[in-house]
Amino acid sequence: MLEISVTPKSAMAIGSAFKKISEMVKTGSLSAESPIHITLAAGRYQEILSYNLANPLIMEAAQGVRVEDCMVSAENCEAFHKDTENRAVFVIGMAATNVTLRGFTIENTHVKTADDAALGNQAEALCWHNQKGVLLAENMRFISRQDTVHVKGVSWFKNCYVTGDVDFIWGYCDVSLWEKCHIHTRADNREGVRDAYVLQSRALNGKPGFVFTDCSFTADKRASGSHIYIARSSGTGAYNSPDRWDSVALITCTVSAEYDSALWTDENGTRAVYPPTGTALTGWREYGTKTPSEQGHLVAADTTKRSPHGYVMANKEYFAHYANSALILGAYSSKYKN
Repeated sequence: MLEISVTPKSAMAIGSAFKKISEMVKTGSLSAESPIHITLAAGRYQEILSYNLANPLIMEAAQGVRVEDCMVSAENCEAFHKDTENRAVFVIGMAATNVTLRGFTIENTHVKTADDAALGNQAEALCWHNQKGVLLAENMRFISRQDTVHVKGVSWFKNCYVTGDVDFIWGYCDVSLWEKCHIHTRADNREGVRDAYVLQSRALNGKPGFVFTDCSFTADKRASGSHIYIARSSGTGAYNSPDRWDSVALITCTVSAEYDSALWTDENGTRAVYPPTGTALTGWREYGTKTPSEQGHLVAADTTKRSPHGYVMANKEYFAHYANSALILGAYSSKYKN
């Protein structure tokens, strides 16, 4: 394993490390199968990063460093660089195999100055632009506004924090498992009456998509008349489409009172939902959702006001498909090895 330690005292410290690794692979002094371990010292790394090597990568904060004290931070967005794989602070490309990120923060500092229709506000903190490898993010923080985290293929987020305001978790995934994570819908910096959405799933045909287990969904209060939803449809999925399925599962999650009781939205019928109604394996679905009572205690959520596109799973469906993370990941992807 190649060990590299970096410090923010040097300009483009992480990017320089990636360049060094690439040159070593190119010259043959490092095998493409050799794993890489990069340790980050505390501080702020003001860089836009790209990693696109087959070498398995572990990148983590140094031992004892708090996640908020080790930050990769920059401004990037669709208005600056077109297309998802170009507008993130950290993009991991199609050549990657196994990538582990642990114990630090990635922040896209872009602030919205125009309406979303201007198509300039998409600003990922992380883009996992990869259908063949596996991403593990553990004890990470991801901060942006619109489109904070984009994933393809297979990914696993454990004990992470992510925040944004519109579609801030999204992508064309087989399965993206979020386990014991804190998902926070932040206020829109433009203020006023504006709806918010945590997710827009464009999951692959028949795949489970985004699965949240034991996660907490919280939100800043918004102007009266605004709504906050867990997910909205892309409006473009179909039974024979290769992707763009609206597949999101909430499994024993806690959803705060700021979220609309419908949970899911087709935006007043303007966006088609596929599957039209969730099942245990695809579509919008939930099991064991809890919400705080007026007294502050967690109680079973009232699902009677859910969108008709949603599905509430039975106990036997939960135990058959979602009882543990190895079951969730392993059952749907040969890429995941327990």
